[in-house]
Amino acid sequence: MRRAVPTVVWLIAVVHLVVALAQTAVFPNARSPDERQQVDLVLQVAQGAAWPWPDPGTAFVTEGTDAGFFVPVDRLPGRQHLADRDDVPPRGERPSYADAGGGTSLGAPAHNQLVQHPPLYYLLGGAVVAVIPGWADQPLDAVWMLLRWGNALLTAALPMLFFLTARRLRLPAPLPVVVAATPLVVPELTHIESSVNNDNLLIVLFAAATYLVARVLTGDLRRRTGALLGAVTSLALLTKGFALLLPAWIVLAYVVAGVREGRRAGALRGLLVAGVACVPGALWWLRNRVVYGTIQPHGTHTDPPDLTAVHGWSDGGWDWLSRFTERMVTLFFVNDHDSSRSLDPSWWMARVALAVLLTGIVATVVRRGLPRPVALVLLFPIPALAAIVARGSWEQFAAFGDTAAAQQGRYLFPGIAGLMVVAVAGATALPVAWQRWLLPGLLALAVAMHAAFWHDVWTLYWLPEERLGGLGRAAGAMAFWYPVPPVLLGVVLVAGLVAAGFLVRWTVRATAAPATAAPATAAPASAERTPEAVA
Repeated sequence: MRRAVPTVVWLIAVVHLVVALAQTAVFPNARSPDERQQVDLVLQVAQGAAWPWPDPGTAFVTEGTDAGFFVPVDRLPGRQHLADRDDVPPRGERPSYADAGGGTSLGAPAHNQLVQHPPLYYLLGGAVVAVIPGWADQPLDAVWMLLRWGNALLTAALPMLFFLTARRLRLPAPLPVVVAATPLVVPELTHIESSVNNDNLLIVLFAAATYLVARVLTGDLRRRTGALLGAVTSLALLTKGFALLLPAWIVLAYVVAGVREGRRAGALRGLLVAGVACVPGALWWLRNRVVYGTIQPHGTHTDPPDLTAVHGWSDGGWDWLSRFTERMVTLFFVNDHDSSRSLDPSWWMARVALAVLLTGIVATVVRRGLPRPVALVLLFPIPALAAIVARGSWEQFAAFGDTAAAQQGRYLFPGIAGLMVVAVAGATALPVAWQRWLLPGLLALAVAMHAAFWHDVWTLYWLPEERLGGLGRAAGAMAFWYPVPPVLLGVVLVAGLVAAGFLVRWTVRATAAPATAAPATAAPASAERTPEAVA
């Protein structure tokens, strides 16, 4: 990896990781999607209460998790002014899981609906918790933070995977580096990375699958590549239900590769190997079908709820559609956290980022920045995921009249690697001299996105009611609330600033250099001229 990825991409990866770690302080525990339930299930696995895996409708949130957070876990009633609160115990004196009730169930209706998912993420999290001596008697907010840091580290390789995918597709320099930096433009992505959420494992596995799909699309039909792609898919199938679209994506990739390369027999062999390697993960879903009579059981009901449609389009279909569209855009790039849907700075910046993204995609398809079949295959997960989410949300509306169910833009994150590669590929239509300005432009957009996002978040959570001296008091409160010594985070932030400085220095030099002297990011000739590679 160190030889395959240039230094600038490692700098981007460090900045990306530090941004995620910084958000572990900006967002109080439990203020990420379903984070309390995620941590609760991890802790139940660690203490042996959730293994073997619970049946649907039988898992409840435990009382002990109350010790890990000090803000509401659901919608916020308004600004929190956390700098004004004085009811949080000092660090190290905060309650433990055992102090708050341990594994005692809160009982119905406090089901933990996450048992509808496969167990891989929770087994990994439980293994992390289990290595902490006497974790149940330690301050739970610190154990929670360890899990958050683990999630940030889990996703640290995303910029490298993005870069390798773009380079495999032979995007000219400096576009692969630009692709590597695209995670920085999506504050909600780094927010999810900074929280305890099974999305993180799925996002990483999808990014790895995207790289392998790119290899297939560029002629790598070897059985080894098929086996790796199937193995990654199997792990994803053991992580979350959205991975069920991966087998269809693999079939599509091999069909397109076989037709484009004129090597149908080789594509069929690779596809069969990938299919066999998918079997272990697919068995979980087959088990669900046999045991529960459905592919994915409902997490809070022993029997699936009645979803008979009683509402139609005339009962609010346009309201559902407009809200669904707005939420999938806003909550892809940012998150309003109090669900007020305010047209604040981050809401508007999400529209700016969307316009840039769509411009790049259209340019790629129209100007063939990538071969159109390749671009469409890479984009496939986004509409497929959106369709899955829309179907589930519409079912809830049709059955219960709920116009807001299951509308989370983060559900599209598994497809973000292919999405960003295709969007950046549109820049191949620009003159070479202009392409060198893409990275500084992207970094400027990332700074603007995070500035708007963090402005809204600090205003919602930390700033005191009296604004005089508010920023200093807010920072002091954040340091006090942080469950581990803030000096540790301070060291990380300093390292991130150093990496950011070197990244800016590299970007300035690359932008000012003559076109013929631009830093190379193409793959080594030995890597690209294998018999399996595209000519």
